[in-house]
Amino acid sequence: MLERGWRVRASDAEPEAIERLRRRAAGNDAELHAETTPLEEVVLDRADLVWASYSLFFCDPPRFPDLWDRIRASIRPGGRFAGQLMGERDTWAAREGFTTMTIDAARALFDGWELERFDVEDQDGEACSGPKHWHLFHVVARNPA
Repeated sequence: MLERGWRVRASDAEPEAIERLRRRAAGNDAELHAETTPLEEVVLDRADLVWASYSLFFCDPPRFPDLWDRIRASIRPGGRFAGQLMGERDTWAAREGFTTMTIDAARALFDGWELERFDVEDQDGEACSGPKHWHLFHVVARNPA
C-alpha cells in the first residue's frame, strides 16, 4: 500500500509486529503511522479502507460492539472493509476473550452495505500454535456512496 502511495495507519498490540512493519517499510515510510496499541483502543481516521486481517476476533467480546461502530463510522462512502470474523465452530471459540459469532450475526454487521465477498472457511488447518479447526468469515464489504 505504501508503495502505491497510500497513507497507512497500522496498529498492533504486539510491539514486535510494529517493529517488523517498520523494518519492511524502511525507506518508503513517509506515509506510515504505526503504533502499538490494544485493538479496543485503536484510533481510526476517516479511511477508504479498513483492513482488519485476522485481528477482530482478538477483541474483548464486550468491547466489540463499540469497536465495530467505530470501524463502520470511519469508512468513507464508497470505501471498504476487508478482514476476517471468527465463527462459533473455530477451535479458539471455546477460549475466553475471543469474539466469535454465527454466520447470521456476521452478515448482520454489514446491513446496508454491499457484500463484495463473504466466504466461509470451515476446515482443519494449522496456526502458529499447531493444528486447529478454522471457522472464519472472509469479508470484503463496500460502504454505499
